Amino acid sequence: MFASLRRAAQLALDPAFMGVVFKAIGLTILLFAVALALSEYGLSLLPILSSPLVNEALRWLAPLLFLFGGIVLGPPVAALFASLFLNEIASRIEARDYPGWHAHPASFARTLRAGLKLAALIVGVDLVLLPIDIGLPAVGEVVSLAANGLLLGREYFELVALRHMDLGQASQLRRSNSSAVWAAGTLIALSSMIPVINLVGPLLGTSVMVHLFHRFAQPAKREIKLEG
Repeated sequence: MFASLRRAAQLALDPAFMGVVFKAIGLTILLFAVALALSEYGLSLLPILSSPLVNEALRWLAPLLFLFGGIVLGPPVAALFASLFLNEIASRIEARDYPGWHAHPASFARTLRAGLKLAALIVGVDLVLLPIDIGLPAVGEVVSLAANGLLLGREYFELVALRHMDLGQASQLRRSNSSAVWAAGTLIALSSMIPVINLVGPLLGTSVMVHLFHRFAQPAKREIKLEG
């Protein structure tokens, strides 16, 4: 996995990859800017409570709450944005490092549905684990990170693998290398929770999964008939 992580990091120097990064960062900033503006507008509609100072305090607390929300919502946003740019990133990596492989990229609608489904699933899991986060903060954060890592690892890997094989083959390959896929997914989940880093974490995570897939699929070629 560390070899795949190193190769993914090297991609950051690729001008073509930086173009994708800037598009992703622009969309991320736009998303959070809209969310912040909506939260500020919502607070402005609050009736004056026992004291105007309470409303003013809430207005000042909004950015902090927004930052906390960004940390909590980092993984589902990462899942959604990764689905939007997965085919573009994977195509660039495979053209450079794996030219003998012929992919069949999924349609934009299919990857968008997968990203929305994963984002909703992550939010659902986080809500289920919320009592643990509140009652046992440290334990809750570790459990949430592990759960999000499992979900992100599974979906990222299978989205990459589906460019070359059917769902059954992709699932079989993932299960055969579940530990490495989960570890990579956990790194993606962790990076998506850290402000600033979460702007590029999902893209680098996609790059890691592309390299992991090709590493695992090479020996599996003798057992799994790939479509490309």
